[in-house]
Amino acid sequence: MTELPEIEHYRRQLGQWILDRPIDRVYLANERSTDVTPEEFAGALEGRSLLFLERRGTFLIFHLDNGHRLLIALAKDGALYCGEGDEKPPFVVQAEIGFGERTLYVAGKASILRLMTVRGLDDVVKTLGPDPFSRQLTAESFVAQLKKRRGALRSLLTGQKLAAGIGPRYADEIAFAAGLLPSVKVQELNGESAARLYEALESVLSAAIDAGGCIQTPLSAKDTITGGYLAQCRVYEREGQPCTEGGAKVEKMDVSGKKAYYCPQCQYEQTPVFS
Repeated sequence: MTELPEIEHYRRQLGQWILDRPIDRVYLANERSTDVTPEEFAGALEGRSLLFLERRGTFLIFHLDNGHRLLIALAKDGALYCGEGDEKPPFVVQAEIGFGERTLYVAGKASILRLMTVRGLDDVVKTLGPDPFSRQLTAESFVAQLKKRRGALRSLLTGQKLAAGIGPRYADEIAFAAGLLPSVKVQELNGESAARLYEALESVLSAAIDAGGCIQTPLSAKDTITGGYLAQCRVYEREGQPCTEGGAKVEKMDVSGKKAYYCPQCQYEQTPVFS
């Protein structure tokens, strides 16, 4: 599943291949991927150049040279592949965008591609919480927002209001890094626990981005980075395996109808106060 680290990894890598290059061909295999006809979609993109790439939450946004935006929202099974020449991706293609000798391929039948104005894009993303790496989300503002929230930690992390872009995998990894149970009620967290949660959020997401996230599909034929964080996950989908920190075996619990992974020895209702 693509979460913030995967999309940020895509953004950083793709820039070196497709920025400032005119789009010369567009193909949509699934007409439902966009809200206009495939012909209208292709006509609006062909001849345009990509000025820069942006990420908001888990949206990848292409800034075009005519002031418009192309938003890509990958489905749960979505992935990207940037092929050179005749290179083809290892998945069923839902969309193709050609940049000369490079072609960007999009996977995921439910992946969405939308052409938008600046105002239209703002309407889409205005419901999202702050980006975890924006100046809006400081340690102080994060703790202040926690005090206003109620409910289970994991639900809050995946809800996109406190911080945008976090899904189930990284919510579990963040909770583990903070030493907190996924089920802990955020309104009951003390200052020490809230501060450690913010530190865990920053450190886990940063490490995951640097390691290429967890998606297993390579981004290019020579890609050796994408998916590198998968082997570093400490609790997610590791039920029954020993905790990577020498604790107990990883267990699974239900949090608001969703499964969550945790170590019963390393995670608590409050994090221990270390001297």
